[in-house]
Amino acid sequence: MRQILLIIFLFALYVPGRSTAQTFSRQANDTSWADSVLHSLSLDEKIAQLMIIRAWSYKDSTYNDSMCGLIKNWNAGGVCFFKGTPSRQAKLTNYWQENAKTPLLIAIDAETGLGMRLDSAFSFPRQMTLGATRDDSLLYRMGARVAADCRRLGIQINFAPVVDINNNPLNPVINMRSFGEDRDLVARKGIMYMKGLQDNGIMATAKHFPGHGDTDADSHFSLPIIQHSGTRLDSIELYPFRELISNGLEGVMVAHLYVPALDSSKNTPTTLSYNVISGLLKHRLGFQGFVITDALDMKGVTRFYKPGEIEIKALLAGNDILLLPQDLPVAVKAIRQAVDNNQLPAWLIEQKCRRILQLKYESGLAHPGRINTNNLYADLNSRGSELLSREMIREAVTVEADDNNMLPLRNLGQKKIACLSLGDTAITSFQKMISNYAPVRFVNLPKEFPSSCMDSVINELKKYDLVIAGIHKTSSFPEKKYGITSREIELIDTLGLECQVILSFFGNPYALNYFGNAGKLKAVIISYQDTKEAEEFTAQAIFGGIPATGKLPVTVSKGMKFGEGKQTQKSRLAYVFPEEAGVPSAELKIIDSLAMNGITSGAYPGCQVLFASHGKVFYQKSFGHPTYYDSIPVTNDDLYDLASVTKLAATTLAMMKLVEDGKIKLDDKLSQYLPELKRSNKKNILIRDVMAHQAGLQAWIPYYKKTLMDRYADSSVYRSVQSDEFPYRVAENMYINKKYQAIIYKEIIRSPVNKKKEYLYSDLGFYLLRRLVEKVSGKSLPEFVRENFYQPLGLSTMCFSPREQFPLSRIIPTENDLEFRKQLLRGDVHDQGAAMLGGVSGHAGLFSDANDLAIILQMLIQDGTYGGTRYFLPSTVAEFTKVQFPENGNRRGLGFDKPLLGGPSSNGPVCQGAPSQSFGHSGFTGTYIWADPVNELVYVFLSNRVNPYAWNQKLLEMNIRTKIHQAMYDILNKKYNYIIK
Repeated sequence: MRQILLIIFLFALYVPGRSTAQTFSRQANDTSWADSVLHSLSLDEKIAQLMIIRAWSYKDSTYNDSMCGLIKNWNAGGVCFFKGTPSRQAKLTNYWQENAKTPLLIAIDAETGLGMRLDSAFSFPRQMTLGATRDDSLLYRMGARVAADCRRLGIQINFAPVVDINNNPLNPVINMRSFGEDRDLVARKGIMYMKGLQDNGIMATAKHFPGHGDTDADSHFSLPIIQHSGTRLDSIELYPFRELISNGLEGVMVAHLYVPALDSSKNTPTTLSYNVISGLLKHRLGFQGFVITDALDMKGVTRFYKPGEIEIKALLAGNDILLLPQDLPVAVKAIRQAVDNNQLPAWLIEQKCRRILQLKYESGLAHPGRINTNNLYADLNSRGSELLSREMIREAVTVEADDNNMLPLRNLGQKKIACLSLGDTAITSFQKMISNYAPVRFVNLPKEFPSSCMDSVINELKKYDLVIAGIHKTSSFPEKKYGITSREIELIDTLGLECQVILSFFGNPYALNYFGNAGKLKAVIISYQDTKEAEEFTAQAIFGGIPATGKLPVTVSKGMKFGEGKQTQKSRLAYVFPEEAGVPSAELKIIDSLAMNGITSGAYPGCQVLFASHGKVFYQKSFGHPTYYDSIPVTNDDLYDLASVTKLAATTLAMMKLVEDGKIKLDDKLSQYLPELKRSNKKNILIRDVMAHQAGLQAWIPYYKKTLMDRYADSSVYRSVQSDEFPYRVAENMYINKKYQAIIYKEIIRSPVNKKKEYLYSDLGFYLLRRLVEKVSGKSLPEFVRENFYQPLGLSTMCFSPREQFPLSRIIPTENDLEFRKQLLRGDVHDQGAAMLGGVSGHAGLFSDANDLAIILQMLIQDGTYGGTRYFLPSTVAEFTKVQFPENGNRRGLGFDKPLLGGPSSNGPVCQGAPSQSFGHSGFTGTYIWADPVNELVYVFLSNRVNPYAWNQKLLEMNIRTKIHQAMYDILNKKYNYIIK
């Protein structure tokens, strides 16, 4: 019975298939296991336990078996993995642990996460990037994430953090690996990273003691010399180590440095110095954790000493763990001989071995479980890590210089902007994000562009009011001039004298010292790394999508000093992951499903869907194709025919502007501004009634039918070639007689009017409001809204007559019109009446992508303010978006649609979750926009449900637009507090 219980107990301790991450926990300070193992080891095995050897997981089976033999025959203390893949490392760890007499310590040099060493594993930003952030708690969260990844892969020791103070810009080995040049900053952030690791079961190792920051040599290839006095070292270089030690640091890695102030013995690197390790680190600083050598195969130590000799000196100096000896057998034999010769005391080996065995026990290695490779890639690339990394990169963006408080940019309508990307000939993520905020001319040049094109590029860019220049594909290393070329420097320096330039530098901030005219630039933004995230967040900071909060962690020059960094404000939409807006991505699959269901059911061939919450666009996707027969997918920057959404996005905005400017009054008669109505049945209709759709006007008039002869276009009305007499485009090879616009308006004027004030949705009033806007303003409707709204708001796509501005490939086709125009419509307005007016009317004619519409809605729910500019007073927005005639049962605002009166209903124009304060509009072509100022939610749905034919009513029958809207309310009403820690 006792044997059965023992088997059950052992089986509970060792369950194959369970990952180290699942079984790990710090265990009680019980020394029985360590003592038992120690007594079972020979002297050679005890010596080998002090050594961690170099390992690679990308090599062949011959190497793997050879390493296994080394581990098995010599009983090495552990392995430190370098280049390879997570799955191969996991399999090798399992293989070697199974064959090891004593469980192996597994270590890795993962300063920024496992991705620093392993393919397809996650990496966080470099430490200098993190040094620019103001929130030190980010480092704790990073440490916890890295610890979780280490445990998942069976790792117990991480050789991080780097707490060297990088006060030498020419440092070739530390540099971006340091948090910065300030001792307090380095100490604070180092402590947080250390605690994040150690609180979550991974031994942290602060490096490189006593401080590798102020040197221009690389200890991988030589022995760097630190010439500072003991007083200076104590005040600066040693400070972070002292602070981490006082906060419970478990490991210190000693660098290969020559520091005469600490030990002037000839050719004695700090790694082998008794004065440095035992005298300073252990006795004076009181460090009681594990002292680990830097790699013992580096030239900083091997150029003066041989294998075996190095390891003996390292132990005599006070090191506890010998990292990466060149030759394990040679080292073991040399140390054993030193013990035999009384050069090394046997008790020292015994003591150090016992400590290492105890560390193994406390790390859960008494019974190491197998690493389960199932879902390993997903586990090591978690959404939480990605979100944390994005937060770090966002917080690091540093506005180092900003002439006249230019950032975030304002008054976009007054700026013609170009974006120059140096170092990348493809459109960059930086440029793509900028295009969400403004129409921008892109110019891309390789790093080594021909000198012959310098003048032409400068002359081209001088045509613009502002040049935003991004420098890409940089390097961290000073010996490579940080990856910037003389041509790039010359171009930026020249442009700074010729144009207004904002320089965005994606790399090591020290590189900015090369730009002689940096002080002439309007603004300088540093993002530290050239990644997609850094580029996107920098673009958002320039335009106010996010605030810039970073501070320089180092001094670049007299004009760019440590700690500088202007804090800017958020003023426009941000573009974020769903979790960054408080929504788990997994919850949004229902939105994807509903949008795709419309396509598979034949409701529309493609669509764009956008949601923004509290000023953050967190869902922006396109589905399907322009037509059912296309293979090219719809993209987020394609333009759709908005149909009646034109009423809101053009005519209503124009009317709000005229009312606010005092040029018209809502309760005036329309005929006061359109005298042609004074002798008609419309002489007494009020502007307010027209905009609320209760002026008694009929719904619409099929003008086009009178222009067809035997179902074909009347040649007296239309011609196939444009001319002075037939100037207005209706469709391809179809131009209408210039006299016909007057005929249309006469028909509207002659149309009947219902004297009873009751709600009836009508296009006709918005035909007339277009004329009002143009008469009062003295400008065409497209010109008026472009100058007052679209350009200042930075709208890149919203326009009438899109064929004149965009390639057809970006314009989504609408109906294959078999009745009137006999062709597939692409870039010509679908509405027949608007088409007969040349593509411009107050009720239809506008094209846009979802992003531009979201900007308009965001401006409205922000009470008329956007991008630092006020477009309307809050009172104006409130007046136009409120229900005008509830007593008549009319739900409408002024130009805006509203929820049904009396509460939610499945038959209303909007989903049941939208509050009564919300407003929006829908369009015949399958478009729908809605703004909710209560919950600060913006929704845009664009489709071409009329393709190929307008009689397709499935979109309405299936209620897809409102179902998607309601699904989002259902998700948001779960009230996620989704900050991933």
